[in-house]
Amino acid sequence: MDAAPEHPLPLICIQSFFQPRLGETGCDRNKVYRSRVPAIRNKDVTLQLCKALKCCVSVSGALRNLELNGLVLRESDLTMLTKGWNKLATWVHLCLANCPLGDGGLEIICQGVKNSTTLKTVNFTGCNLTWQGADHMAKILKYQTTRRHEETWAESLRSRRPDLDCMAGLRRITLNCNTLIGDLGASALAESLSEDLWLREPL
Repeated sequence: MDAAPEHPLPLICIQSFFQPRLGETGCDRNKVYRSRVPAIRNKDVTLQLCKALKCCVSVSGALRNLELNGLVLRESDLTMLTKGWNKLATWVHLCLANCPLGDGGLEIICQGVKNSTTLKTVNFTGCNLTWQGADHMAKILKYQTTRRHEETWAESLRSRRPDLDCMAGLRRITLNCNTLIGDLGASALAESLSEDLWLREPL
């Protein structure tokens, strides 16, 4: 029988602050750029990282916060990373700030967190999202709202008062610095929020 870890891991945080240099031109710029790009920007490295995180997450009994900041995560990385997320019983916060996910990447993430019963907050600051990404997020909010209404209705049939604070679903969403969301994306989010009684924090 495997012994339980003596020091559970409640937080995983990996950050990259690399920024391409401006002002260099031609071949010199390309040589300098390639020499200074950190290994974490390599697609093979990010895939291996996501595989390792997936294995860690699948056996974790204490993980609450997962923060990946400034990493270039491709759709293959995200597909690998999201496997097993629904099994996390302690997960509360996900941050992918400054990861250029794009709308396709966010759609994969949304499917990964859709049925999570413990995740409360997500941070997608500066993820290159457009109105389509906002629409993916709005659909998840509507889905979770419907599930909470169903749970409330079921509790009322049992003559019980539902505990709103214990219900599953997102409570806070951060979408700062995604200027391409525009009016169309904002409208989709506003419509989904108008039906949600549990999401407490503004965008």
